[in-house]
Amino acid sequence: MRAALFARLARPWGLACVACLVMAIVARAGAVTPPFGPTEAARTLTARTLARQIQQDGPQKVVQTLTQDKEWPRVHRAVATGWQNWIVLVPDLMPATDPATARSLQNALRQALPRNPRAVLAALDPKNGTLRGGRTICTPAGMPASWRRRSIRAVEALHDIHLTDQSADCLDALNGKTGS
Repeated sequence: MRAALFARLARPWGLACVACLVMAIVARAGAVTPPFGPTEAARTLTARTLARQIQQDGPQKVVQTLTQDKEWPRVHRAVATGWQNWIVLVPDLMPATDPATARSLQNALRQALPRNPRAVLAALDPKNGTLRGGRTICTPAGMPASWRRRSIRAVEALHDIHLTDQSADCLDALNGKTGS
């Protein structure tokens, strides 16, 4: 009787144990990362790591790495969103880029202007140069009218004595004024 009872109970338990073992093997196999996994996970691009790389390796090397790793879209999105820690990197990166990437960064700064005017104006060239000058970045060409209105309000609301020249150049561009 005991043998019959054991056989009746052992069979479902045996199948359950086999099923658990198979699931454990499958789960473990899924947990094994492919050879590219740890490297990709270690290469999380943040503003802090990028700033550290610029400081250690210089902008030229960082720009080459960003191009090689196809990270420019991520940088562009972060700047355009108005994230200050990314915007402060633009003055170091932009001079080392090719013309197309420089235009992309200019556009990202332009998009960020109404979201974070202080950071964008701080990233502008106080001498109004052609690469990062207020008259270049703040030009409303190609931008919707709503962007222009929001940008004007944002720049006019900013009162920072350290950004006076950049604010004036930016407002001139936003209002369609040309000057020297």
